Amino acid sequence: MIDEPAQACESADAKTIVDALWANWPMVVTLRAADVGMESAERVTDFIRNFQDLSDAGMISYEAFVVGPGGPQVIDAALTARGRALTARRMHPPRAPRQLAR
Repeated sequence: MIDEPAQACESADAKTIVDALWANWPMVVTLRAADVGMESAERVTDFIRNFQDLSDAGMISYEAFVVGPGGPQVIDAALTARGRALTARRMHPPRAPRQLAR
C-alpha cells in the first residue's frame, strides 16, 4: 500500500514547508515562496507543486492560494491533524520496544 502523505513529505522542499507550519502551530500563517527560501522562478514552481502535493495528501489546509505580482502566497495555512501526526512521528520517531526480561 502506498502511503501518500508520507510520499508528499519526502522532498526537502516539502519538509521545509511542513517545518515552517509546524513551528507556527496552532497559528495559521501566510507563507510566500521567499519565506521558505524558494525565491527564483524555478523555485516558485517547486513551491506551488509542493503545496499542491501536501494539500492533496491531506497534510495541510489553507484558506486561499494567491498568485500576484509579489509571487505566490498561501493564506492562512496550517497543518491538518494528519500532517501534525506525521510531522511528530518524523521529529520524534517511535522507539523500538524494549525487552524487559530475558
